[in-house]
Amino acid sequence: MAEYTTSARPYARAVFDLATQSATVDSWSDALALMTAVATDAGMQDVLDDPQLGKTQKGELMLKVIADKLDQKQQNLLRLMAENGRLRALPEVLNQFETFRAEAEGKIEAEVISAFDLSSEQEQAINEMLKSKLGRDVSITTSTDESLIGGVVIKAGDTIIDGSMKSQLESLALTLGR
Repeated sequence: MAEYTTSARPYARAVFDLATQSATVDSWSDALALMTAVATDAGMQDVLDDPQLGKTQKGELMLKVIADKLDQKQQNLLRLMAENGRLRALPEVLNQFETFRAEAEGKIEAEVISAFDLSSEQEQAINEMLKSKLGRDVSITTSTDESLIGGVVIKAGDTIIDGSMKSQLESLALTLGR
């Protein structure tokens, strides 16, 4: 959904600001998740791709499916996004909304990719290091990639820490190739 990042940002920011002011962050999070689930459904994808239907019609069809689960402001968002041809940006709106929420709550998610499975002590050490470096509570998800040879790659928001052997060997190869 990277192609929708820019177009989704104003919607996500406006919705997050509204949700924060009205203390309805949880409700909006649930509503955006529901809208995203419907918009990404295979049957709804066919509807959204149908050139015979106008933008407004596509939004109204989505509303027929979920209007009873959305309040008036949430329905208005769906209508506005439909009128602007942005229904496909809903997954990215949800993603950015949740990012704004995590930032406001002082939390961040980090992905740790390592060459081998990490022990719980190693995960804890990485968590503490990231918490200290980023100044936020960190939630870690881990995965393995044997092509890294050794070390880890950590992705937390816009921060990427590449401490893998693969990266170091590539850097050395570039240096020696000069």
